[in-house]
Amino acid sequence: MFRYSGFALSIHSEIELPGFPPGDVEPDVVIRLGPVSPTPRQASIDEEVAFHDLAGRFHIRQGREIVVDPAPGVDPALLRVVVAGRMMAFLLRQRGWLSLHASGIEIDGQAILFLGASGTGKSTTAAAFHSRGHQVITDDVGAVRVEGGECLLRPAGPRLRLLDDSRSVFEGAEPQGELQWDKHVFDLSRGVSVGLIRVRLIYVLTDGDELRREIIPPLAATAVLSRNSFVRRWRMNKEALAAHLRDCASVATAVPVWRLARPRRLPGLPEMVRWIETEIASGT
Repeated sequence: MFRYSGFALSIHSEIELPGFPPGDVEPDVVIRLGPVSPTPRQASIDEEVAFHDLAGRFHIRQGREIVVDPAPGVDPALLRVVVAGRMMAFLLRQRGWLSLHASGIEIDGQAILFLGASGTGKSTTAAAFHSRGHQVITDDVGAVRVEGGECLLRPAGPRLRLLDDSRSVFEGAEPQGELQWDKHVFDLSRGVSVGLIRVRLIYVLTDGDELRREIIPPLAATAVLSRNSFVRRWRMNKEALAAHLRDCASVATAVPVWRLARPRRLPGLPEMVRWIETEIASGT
C-alpha cells in the first residue's frame, strides 16, 4: 500500500497517486483493486458505482473506500488522474462535502476558489496567483462544507497540472516527473496548509473584453454551484440529490459567489491577479 495525505485525510492506496503528499497514519480512506459490477445504478447517500470509458469501473462506499476495476490496457497516468480527481470527489460527497470543479489559492490564511468547466482556465489562474507568492491549495476538486456559519475547504494538496501552453505562467519553473495524462505536473509544496481553511470568496470564471465582476444572488448561486460540481442529477437517487442541493444552498448563503469576466490572454493574468488582490484587500 502507498500512503498519502490529501484533502486533510489519510489515504492508503494500491494505486500510486503522486499528486498527493506522503502520509504515515492510519487510513481514513482505502483505495484498492477489485472487481466492480458493470450494472448501472443510481448513487445513494453512501454508495456510488461510477464508469469511465477509458479508465474503468469504480465502486465508492461509505466515504471510506474506492474499489478500482481498471479497463484493459488503461493508461496508468489517466487512471491516477481519474482516481485522485473525480472518484475522490464522489467519496467526499459521501463524507458530507460539496465537491466543486475548482482550483483554489490561499491569501492571508483564507481560500479563494475559481470555478468553471474544463478548459476555462482555473488551473492557469491558480498558477498566476502562485507566481505572485500565493499558495495553491487545491486543483480540480474543491471540497467545501458550511460549519458554524463558515464555509470551509479541505485542501487537496500542493500540486498543479497545466497544459503545455500555460507553462509560461510559472516563469521558468520546470514540471516534476511524468505527464499526468495530457498535463505537466508542478510540485508547489511550500508552506502547505494541511487543515481546513475558511473560504473567503468563490469566483466563477467567464470570458469578457475587460475585467469585471458581479455578485450572483444566493438562489442563482445555488444553481451555479450545482452546475460546477461533480454531481450529475440523473445519476443520483432522490435522497442524495436533495442532500446535494441543500449543500449548494448552504454554501451559496455562507460565502459570496461572484461571476468574474476577464480576457483570455496569458499576458493579462498578472493584471487580473493584482486587481483581485486589491479587491480582497479592500474588504469587498
